[in-house]
Amino acid sequence: MAASRPSQSWLDWAAVSASGLCLIHCLALPLLIALLPSVGGAIAGSGTHWVLLAFALPVSLWVLTRDPWPEGLVPLALGAAGLSLMTLGVAFYEGLPAERILTVAGVSLVAAAHLIRWRRRRA
Repeated sequence: MAASRPSQSWLDWAAVSASGLCLIHCLALPLLIALLPSVGGAIAGSGTHWVLLAFALPVSLWVLTRDPWPEGLVPLALGAAGLSLMTLGVAFYEGLPAERILTVAGVSLVAAAHLIRWRRRRA
C-alpha cells in the first residue's frame, strides 16, 4: 500500500492543477474574448467544454475511487458532487450564466476533494 502513495499523491496534485486550469478557463475567458474576439471565440465553443469534461470525468473518478478508504468518503462525495455539477452545467445550461456558476462550483468541489486526499496522504 505504501508503494501506491507517491503515485496517488501525484495524481491528486495533477487533478488539482487541472481544476485550477479549468477555473482560469471559466473565469478569465470572458476577458480574453473581450480583448481578442477571434482567439477567444475559438476556445469558447461548446466543444471545448465537452472535451474538458470528457477528460475530467474518467480521470477524477479513477483517482478518487482508487483506495478511497484511508481518506474516508468525504473526498469521494465531494468529487462526485462536483463532477455532477460540471456535467449538469455543460449538458443543460450551455452558453447560459448557470453553466459558468455550476462549472465553477463543480470544479471547486473536485479540487477540494483532491486537495483533501493529497494533504491526508502527505500527513
